[in-house]
Amino acid sequence: MRILLAEDDPHISVVTQLCLEKMGGHQVVLREDGEAALETALREPFDLIILDGMMPKKGGLQVALELQAAGVWGTPIIFLSAKTDGKDIDQFLQMGRGYIAKPFDPQNICSRIEEIMGSGQGGQTR
Repeated sequence: MRILLAEDDPHISVVTQLCLEKMGGHQVVLREDGEAALETALREPFDLIILDGMMPKKGGLQVALELQAAGVWGTPIIFLSAKTDGKDIDQFLQMGRGYIAKPFDPQNICSRIEEIMGSGQGGQTR
Protein backbone atom coordinates (compact mmCIF):
# COMPACT_ATOMS: atom_id res chain seq x y z
CA MET A 1 0.00 0.00 0.00
CA ARG A 2 1.24 3.51 -0.79
CA ILE A 3 0.80 5.73 2.29
CA LEU A 4 1.18 9.47 2.81
CA LEU A 5 2.19 10.10 6.43
CA ALA A 6 1.92 13.72 7.58
CA GLU A 7 3.43 14.11 11.05
CA ASP A 8 5.44 17.04 12.40
CA ASP A 9 7.19 15.16 15.22
CA PRO A 10 10.34 13.72 13.59
CA HIS A 11 10.65 10.89 16.12
CA ILE A 12 7.08 9.70 15.58
CA SER A 13 7.27 10.05 11.80
CA VAL A 14 10.55 8.18 11.35
CA VAL A 15 9.68 5.35 13.73
CA THR A 16 6.20 5.00 12.22
CA GLN A 17 7.64 5.03 8.70
CA LEU A 18 10.16 2.31 9.57
CA CYS A 19 7.48 0.12 11.13
CA LEU A 20 5.10 0.57 8.19
CA GLU A 21 7.83 -0.19 5.67
CA LYS A 22 9.68 -2.99 7.46
CA MET A 23 6.78 -4.76 9.16
CA GLY A 24 3.96 -3.92 6.78
CA GLY A 25 5.76 -3.81 3.46
CA HIS A 26 4.18 -0.44 2.67
CA GLN A 27 5.71 2.45 0.72
CA VAL A 28 5.60 5.60 2.88
CA VAL A 29 5.97 9.22 1.82
CA LEU A 30 6.65 11.59 4.74
CA ARG A 31 5.56 15.21 5.03
CA GLU A 32 6.22 17.46 8.07
CA ASP A 33 3.31 19.88 7.79
CA GLY A 34 -0.25 20.02 6.54
CA GLU A 35 0.46 22.32 3.62
CA ALA A 36 3.12 19.99 2.19
CA ALA A 37 0.85 16.99 2.80
CA LEU A 38 -2.01 18.66 0.93
CA GLU A 39 0.19 19.56 -2.03
CA THR A 40 1.55 16.02 -2.21
CA ALA A 41 -1.89 14.38 -1.93
CA LEU A 42 -3.19 16.57 -4.75
CA ARG A 43 -0.24 15.63 -7.01
CA GLU A 44 0.23 11.93 -6.29
CA PRO A 45 -2.11 8.96 -5.75
CA PHE A 46 -2.12 7.22 -2.36
CA ASP A 47 -3.98 4.21 -0.97
CA LEU A 48 -4.09 5.78 2.49
CA ILE A 49 -3.39 9.17 4.04
CA ILE A 50 -2.39 9.38 7.70
CA LEU A 51 -2.71 12.91 9.13
CA ASP A 52 -1.55 14.31 12.44
CA GLY A 53 -4.44 16.27 13.90
CA MET A 54 -2.23 19.22 14.86
CA MET A 55 0.51 20.24 12.43
CA PRO A 56 2.18 23.47 11.39
CA LYS A 57 0.59 25.48 8.57
CA LYS A 58 -2.56 23.30 8.33
CA GLY A 59 -3.96 20.78 10.78
CA GLY A 60 -5.18 17.37 9.74
CA LEU A 61 -8.86 18.34 9.68
CA GLN A 62 -8.15 21.34 7.44
CA VAL A 63 -6.15 19.12 5.07
CA ALA A 64 -9.02 16.61 4.95
CA LEU A 65 -11.55 19.36 4.22
CA GLU A 66 -9.42 20.73 1.40
CA LEU A 67 -8.89 17.26 -0.07
CA GLN A 68 -12.64 16.73 0.00
CA ALA A 69 -13.23 20.07 -1.72
CA ALA A 70 -10.68 19.10 -4.40
CA GLY A 71 -12.42 15.78 -5.04
CA VAL A 72 -9.80 13.55 -3.40
CA TRP A 73 -12.40 12.21 -0.99
CA GLY A 74 -12.06 8.59 -2.11
CA THR A 75 -8.70 8.10 -0.41
CA PRO A 76 -9.13 6.81 3.15
CA ILE A 77 -7.78 9.04 5.91
CA ILE A 78 -6.69 7.99 9.39
CA PHE A 79 -5.95 10.68 11.96
CA LEU A 80 -3.22 10.54 14.61
CA SER A 81 -3.75 12.92 17.51
CA ALA A 82 -3.12 13.58 21.16
CA LYS A 83 -6.51 15.29 21.31
CA THR A 84 -8.80 13.17 23.45
CA ASP A 85 -11.82 15.44 23.76
CA GLY A 86 -14.99 13.76 22.51
CA LYS A 87 -15.78 16.65 20.16
CA ASP A 88 -12.34 16.42 18.52
CA ILE A 89 -12.58 12.66 18.15
CA ASP A 90 -16.05 12.98 16.60
CA GLN A 91 -14.64 15.40 14.02
CA PHE A 92 -11.80 13.02 13.17
CA LEU A 93 -14.23 10.14 12.74
CA GLN A 94 -16.57 12.21 10.58
CA MET A 95 -13.76 13.25 8.24
CA GLY A 96 -11.78 10.04 8.21
CA ARG A 97 -11.88 6.28 8.34
CA GLY A 98 -10.43 6.18 11.83
CA TYR A 99 -8.49 7.74 14.67
CA ILE A 100 -5.40 6.56 16.52
CA ALA A 101 -4.66 8.29 19.83
CA LYS A 102 -1.15 9.42 20.69
CA PRO A 103 0.92 8.13 22.25
CA PHE A 104 0.73 4.82 20.42
CA ASP A 105 3.09 1.89 20.02
CA PRO A 106 4.62 2.28 16.53
CA GLN A 107 5.22 -1.47 16.37
CA ASN A 108 1.45 -2.00 16.46
CA ILE A 109 0.66 0.64 13.83
CA CYS A 110 0.30 -1.89 10.99
CA SER A 111 -2.24 -4.00 12.85
CA ARG A 112 -4.14 -0.90 13.93
CA ILE A 113 -4.30 0.39 10.37
CA GLU A 114 -5.43 -3.02 9.11
CA GLU A 115 -8.10 -3.09 11.82
CA ILE A 116 -9.43 0.34 10.84
CA MET A 117 -9.22 -0.29 7.09
CA GLY A 118 -10.79 -3.72 7.45
CA SER A 119 -13.77 -2.39 9.34
CA GLY A 120 -14.82 -0.27 6.37
CA GLN A 121 -16.28 2.21 8.84
CA GLY A 122 -14.93 4.86 11.14
CA GLY A 123 -13.14 3.47 14.13
CA GLN A 124 -11.33 4.72 17.16
CA THR A 125 -8.14 2.96 18.09
CA ARG A 126 -6.17 3.68 21.23
